[in-house]
Amino acid sequence: MEMGLRYTQLFTLVILIASMFAVGTANKNLTKDPENWNIGFNYTNWPFGHHNFNQTSRRIIVGGSENWRFGFNYTDWALKNGPFYFNDTLVFKYDPPSGPDSHPHSVYLLPNLWSFLKCDLRRAKRVATTTQGGGEGFEFRLKSWGPHYFACGESNGIHCNVGMMKFFVMPLLRCVYLLPNLWSFLKCDLRRAKRVATTTQGGGEGFEFRLKNWGPHYFACGESNVGTANKNLTKGPENWNFGFNYTNGPFGHHNLTRTSRRIIVGGSENWHFGFNYTDWALKNGPFYFNDTLVFKYDPPSGPDSHPHSVYLLPDMWSFLKCDLRRAKRVATTTQGGGEGFEFRLKSWGPHYFACGESNGIHCNVGMMKFFVLPLLRWY
Repeated sequence: MEMGLRYTQLFTLVILIASMFAVGTANKNLTKDPENWNIGFNYTNWPFGHHNFNQTSRRIIVGGSENWRFGFNYTDWALKNGPFYFNDTLVFKYDPPSGPDSHPHSVYLLPNLWSFLKCDLRRAKRVATTTQGGGEGFEFRLKSWGPHYFACGESNGIHCNVGMMKFFVMPLLRCVYLLPNLWSFLKCDLRRAKRVATTTQGGGEGFEFRLKNWGPHYFACGESNVGTANKNLTKGPENWNFGFNYTNGPFGHHNLTRTSRRIIVGGSENWHFGFNYTDWALKNGPFYFNDTLVFKYDPPSGPDSHPHSVYLLPDMWSFLKCDLRRAKRVATTTQGGGEGFEFRLKSWGPHYFACGESNGIHCNVGMMKFFVLPLLRWY
């Protein structure tokens, strides 16, 4: 069960953590062979694309000017304000209790994605009490590898669940070899790799690599010639150490299905105004190549009806803003009846879906949008 949850973490983190910028070539990849997966898209770092990288550690106020309070969507805040890096410091600011009628806050670290989704605090660790958020706030330094699931632990999970006081981050390495393509990365093939930092350049403040051109960047440790490219971080962000698979390690899974699935979007809710489809995708993934998404919705029944459709948006920015100007309509208002409209996941890259009706109102206010990144069945 634990391994299954970890793989769900991979899917969730791949599609959700901290993306604000994606290139238009996101779906121009998977062709015939893995040697061809090198066309203009950063596969490993896609969900963390950003146009304003800061190479030094940062002090980040959780929630920005909203601080840490009931009723603000912190998962959305983390999505829009990432990526986050090792040694960044998250600052939780909240008022300490002022009396018997006050509603105090705290900070808990949850053990896994399931606990996060359910706001299950039974195995959570309290890292800040109700009094530690005053003044300059409580500081939490991102100094270990893996997903960090934060939540307010007050009122038996109500602040976490109803108050939306939860979010998670996956701190990224500021990575030392640069590999030429995805095939080299997957195979740890260093024959055509370029060394960008020697064994002595990681000391002190570390080696800095500025992301100044578009395209995939495949980093690896090139030492020992025994396939250690993916076996690194153990003690902290300053150390590249043999013994941990930081790309895939936390997300191992032992029960992947090999057959394609037919998935009703929204389940019994079908495709309608007012249902949170981003949350549905989060809870029902991962999705795989050749899976079929089925959009079921009623065709227009009269002048007062509110029809739906299906659009494919070009990038994350369009998705976040419900900007349909460059979107492609893949299903009209009449195609959702009967058995529904079927969309097969047959290309690599993120797929951003939305209802395109009412000038984006269905997408924005009606929450009729979600996105998936179909995964390969490796074995």
